[in-house]
Amino acid sequence: MSNKLAMTVIYFTDGALIEDLQIRKSLLRIPEVLQCLRENQSEFLNSDLYIAMMDQRVFNQLNYHQKARLKQLLQNSLYERWLKQGIEPDLIVRRKDYADFSQLKEMFSRLATLDNLKVVTIGPGFDELEAYLRMMKLESNPLSDMISQDPKLGWFWEDVKSSIQLHS
Repeated sequence: MSNKLAMTVIYFTDGALIEDLQIRKSLLRIPEVLQCLRENQSEFLNSDLYIAMMDQRVFNQLNYHQKARLKQLLQNSLYERWLKQGIEPDLIVRRKDYADFSQLKEMFSRLATLDNLKVVTIGPGFDELEAYLRMMKLESNPLSDMISQDPKLGWFWEDVKSSIQLHS
């Protein structure tokens, strides 16, 4: 028996791909990211966020907390852009809120009983959840990356994904 409910889930990955220089440079093409960097520069004493986005050596000099905060800011700016589509998510899930991937698997196994499940990742890119959802072979293709589905951003994202061999 299947439910006829539809659900849109926003899934924030752990942001690991932000460590990649090419990804960070590509994110600078997104107006919301640029605005976010400008607005939050004062939080990063002795660091220039624009240079950290463009130079791996400078990025590596950020401490753990600064890197985590930068990832959070970048993901939040991607989410803000997604919200401009006028779609409200039914559920927001953050990878960092789960100590173990098995907890996420259990939750998404339950969500998979819905006929119309849409999972939009705010990564950029994907993590182990993508492989798990593909393995489940759901009726619908529920997984999409926020940048890939944005018609104004897809023009550059496909090349970025293929050059670093992202899945989606």
